[in-house]
Amino acid sequence: MPESGSAVLEFIVVGVLLTMPVFYLVIALARLQAGAYAVTAAAREAGRTFVTAPDERSAAVRAAASARMAFEDQGFGPAGGVRVTCGQSPCLARGDRVETVADLSVELPLIPDFLRHVVPSSVHLSARHVATVDRFGAK
Repeated sequence: MPESGSAVLEFIVVGVLLTMPVFYLVIALARLQAGAYAVTAAAREAGRTFVTAPDERSAAVRAAASARMAFEDQGFGPAGGVRVTCGQSPCLARGDRVETVADLSVELPLIPDFLRHVVPSSVHLSARHVATVDRFGAK
């Protein structure tokens, strides 16, 4: 008895069922990679701008602004944060080591609201950078 069926229809159904998870995986990994770039750049630039500032007050403002720009550059807006920790007191003493830590929670795309309480829907990313205040600077 000859088989009857539509190979084109079967190919389309199987093709869609196989490619949809791959497309989702590519989208999710791209978003996570953007988050990784954002936290790395935010920590590095916050540290660099902090140690080159003339005083502590402007250093904190400059570090926060540079971290915000790094997060916005990758499309995260004000979602991320940065913490600055000084090794000595006063904070900008010559040769002082300043540690900056950037944190960001990246929401995975296309997860419906009713599943967000059941399945983890975000990934927490963080990066750490240590910068040194110039020993021969004008401070």
